[in-house]
Amino acid sequence: MSARAYISYSDVPSSVIAISQQRVSEETLEELISFPDCPLTGQILTQGGTIEIEFPFPRSPEIRNSLINWFMKWGISFEVAM
Repeated sequence: MSARAYISYSDVPSSVIAISQQRVSEETLEELISFPDCPLTGQILTQGGTIEIEFPFPRSPEIRNSLINWFMKWGISFEVAM
């Protein structure tokens, strides 16, 4: 089982949302979002009226730490779930 990191869409600064790239995967029809300098692409999820972004939470310490550092740079709270 792999871990996932979750952030609230509303916690992402509007200036960062403005420079994000969003698309729908042709294969899975998932809504994807990528941010400058963020090492991973997230999936936009709507659950119970709230919008979250789900990221894979890698086992690789380098990529995982880069993702955590990106969250911290922008002051974004995150939760990790298995």
